[in-house]
Amino acid sequence: MSYLSIILTVTEEGTYLRETAEAALAAASALRVETELIVALHTVREKAMRKQLRRLRCRLCASETASPAALCNAGERAAKGQYLLFLEEGVLLTEAGLRKMLETLLLDDEIAAAGPFCNRTNFAWQYINAEAMEEQGEHPADWVRTTLTGATESLFLEGFALLVRRSAFQAVQGFDEAFTGGGADLDLSFRLKYEGFHLLRAPVYLAHRAANSCELYDMVRTEARPLLMERWGIDIGLPETILQELLGGIVWTHDLPLIRATARTALCKAPLVSIMIPTYNRPAYFRETLESALSQTYPNIEVIVCDNSTDDRTEELMQAYRADVRVRYVRNKEAKTKEENFMPFEHLAQGEYLQWCMDDDILLSDKITRMVDAFLSEPTATLVTSVRGVIDGEGRYLGQWKGLPPIHGNYGCFSGTAIGHAMLMDHGNFLGEPSAVLFRRRDLVHHYWRAEARGCQVLSDCAMWLELLEKGDVVIFARPLSLFRRHEGQEGQSPEAFVRSGIEWRRLIEEYGQKHVFLASDEDRRMALERLRKDCRKYIEPLLSQVPSVVKKMYEMWGDSSNL
Repeated sequence: MSYLSIILTVTEEGTYLRETAEAALAAASALRVETELIVALHTVREKAMRKQLRRLRCRLCASETASPAALCNAGERAAKGQYLLFLEEGVLLTEAGLRKMLETLLLDDEIAAAGPFCNRTNFAWQYINAEAMEEQGEHPADWVRTTLTGATESLFLEGFALLVRRSAFQAVQGFDEAFTGGGADLDLSFRLKYEGFHLLRAPVYLAHRAANSCELYDMVRTEARPLLMERWGIDIGLPETILQELLGGIVWTHDLPLIRATARTALCKAPLVSIMIPTYNRPAYFRETLESALSQTYPNIEVIVCDNSTDDRTEELMQAYRADVRVRYVRNKEAKTKEENFMPFEHLAQGEYLQWCMDDDILLSDKITRMVDAFLSEPTATLVTSVRGVIDGEGRYLGQWKGLPPIHGNYGCFSGTAIGHAMLMDHGNFLGEPSAVLFRRRDLVHHYWRAEARGCQVLSDCAMWLELLEKGDVVIFARPLSLFRRHEGQEGQSPEAFVRSGIEWRRLIEEYGQKHVFLASDEDRRMALERLRKDCRKYIEPLLSQVPSVVKKMYEMWGDSSNL
């Protein structure tokens, strides 16, 4: 009987199949572990994949059902080993990784499963931002090995590389094929804990070759959520900190009522988040934006819409949402400006946390969940943002916004003082537009609805971020949690907006320079103004002929390069 059965599931159309298989066999061979490799795939792919795997020491196992759960179960039925390693196509097994995972599993008979860290996961528990590490000249495997001193208990483990004791796997009857998409690995984890077993995260990093092709939307949470709620009472839309705090310490064994009762308690601990959407004459984009807000996996949101459109198209489409108790719609016809359309939110929003969402942007489904989790985990944070994805007017993905500090894990927590300094020195908003950021209401005085008090119209968001950074630190997620839409007609791309931005950056530099906040010395202030002067000459002054005379005069007063 084989000691170890590696069950490789074909999930990426076979793109990385041979590479994954060769890496797995090489790791097992180097470790001198008696191993068999089983490739589990859908029957329609069998012929093509058999050709790819020629001359490799493996067996094919075809399933009539293509779901990950069905493929894994088919592989287990064909296996002979006492230990099972479920391996997703694209995950590159290493000798060191396999050794450490086996050592972790064999620590105790009550340990049912062990899993590594990876650069492609659906949850934060096992995520490593390998790309950022490598850009800084650091190897992710070395970082994990030296930073994480030992294995740690986990509430659940993901199935991309899951080492399981076969006896435990059979005791819970394997993966539940009722999960036709994702989520079967979470359910398996809960059933193993229910039977009294432990799950451990091993201090191991494995690279996933398909990480760069990962879907932006967290479909696992979306698809698996209803069934997991029905079975366990556990809402995986909750922040992981809340789940771990309440469920990590309970006695799981054969006490489903306790689990469900505790899970309901977890729901009560989720603070209210207000998602605020101002909209003006963009019904098509607005509908997408609204749907993204209502698709949040986070369970405690309110969505407020203020509409000062000049026609009734948006009001008409809002009729379809009248029955949704999470939605409040205000037809704000009397508002003649953008700023006036923002004002009602001051009284309407009831959330402890506030999320602006411009009516052409998209919030990814787990944005609020992840960002609230960061606030709960990082007590010094006053602002949470993420790397932003960029889409065009048709919704096509254009890539990620660059220029953020290096982030090694799921997110990084950075000094508010340092980030504020960088923003003013470079007069740049690398933290993101309003849709990118979540913040606590109590931490901010000059909200959008009070932006004019600081003389900011174009840089209202920057003024808000700087005020928040005065009070605390910033958390930046390594993966996009919102999508910024670039399209024709955006006011932020107009010549007038660019000219006003130069004027307003000068005001902000002067304000913080006088207070010696972020710009701690007169030399810092001078350098910031000098950098602004150079950019004004290069990018802004050529636009002066295209702006209204009143804006040109404002620039001459506040931003003329000779006066900087």
